[in-house]
Amino acid sequence: MIKTAHIKAIQVITIISIIFMFSCDQKSEAQIKRDQLPGTYFDLEKDNIQIFLPVYFDAFSEDAYEALIDAQEESYEKELEKKRFHFLKFSKGNNYFFKDIASSTLINVKMMQYIPFTKKESSQLLGILSNSCNDYAELFETNCKKITAGYSENYVTKVFKAVYEISNDIDYLIYNNIYLISSKHKTFSINIYSKTDQNFNPFIEKIKVE
Repeated sequence: MIKTAHIKAIQVITIISIIFMFSCDQKSEAQIKRDQLPGTYFDLEKDNIQIFLPVYFDAFSEDAYEALIDAQEESYEKELEKKRFHFLKFSKGNNYFFKDIASSTLINVKMMQYIPFTKKESSQLLGILSNSCNDYAELFETNCKKITAGYSENYVTKVFKAVYEISNDIDYLIYNNIYLISSKHKTFSINIYSKTDQNFNPFIEKIKVE
């Protein structure tokens, strides 16, 4: 009877060990995949933050980005982009601009006052972002529709994400991925404007905040 109990104990320990080893392997595979993600780190020097973006993005200063907009041919998209740029330029907080020229995908990082939010504030954050999107839509004569929203966190960083579809009644359609991030007593938003609904989560996960 003692021998049977001993054998069962060994079997339980063996099963637990296998589960543990499997979990470690899974975690290391996920880590390897994240480490091998192709991209480039950009320094947000004024705020001691490094963001990781796909390799085809370039960074622009405010003046350089304004010049880039001015160099475009006249169009509805150019008019919207210029209005959006001026709104950001004259609002509080440092701005950082990144763009993939080939696909016209724009990324803007906006520093904000520190907000130590948690999952409990998710509905409130969604309300604020949705109201902001609706105000944006009214200002630029477009429509705003929420696609999805969610919250994630680890022991040091909180992230709230919302995706909106922005369109007009003609042929303009763009997706706005908004990441609101709070980490190490810093809060900032990342707005991604793209013609397709891309998943930037793997890149957001690699952000470094000092």
